[in-house]
Amino acid sequence: MNDFFAILYEGTFLGDLFYLDGFSNDMFEANAYMSIGLTMLLSSAFLEFIYYYFISNYSGFYKKRFWLIWILVIGIINFGAAYYQSTIAIEDFYSTSTEGSPYSFTEYFTFSMVNAIWAIIFSFLFSIVLKFKSVKASKTPF
Repeated sequence: MNDFFAILYEGTFLGDLFYLDGFSNDMFEANAYMSIGLTMLLSSAFLEFIYYYFISNYSGFYKKRFWLIWILVIGIINFGAAYYQSTIAIEDFYSTSTEGSPYSFTEYFTFSMVNAIWAIIFSFLFSIVLKFKSVKASKTPF
């Protein structure tokens, strides 16, 4: 499972687009990709479920602009979760080192942005699946 998420987080199918020297290797070795990736998938699916079967049924929240805001909220939540989890994973990975973690804010921020992008993409895909049984939002986003 760690290998699957490594493909997403390192952008292997795009020519290592998101690969960060050293940081990506350490994240893989710490098995952090799997926990962060599962958090991203499960939270995206759950939050989309909440939108389509609860939130969209009230007032005008089934409209595209509210759906877009909700997708962005999912991205922000997943950004924060990835930042927190990656920081903890790397700190644990380097806990036996006397020098500590060699990574700065930039690596964590970049990784978290990649996670947020994937969360938005998967949320869109979950929308396509979940929208059909929604009471009011069956035509949201299209």
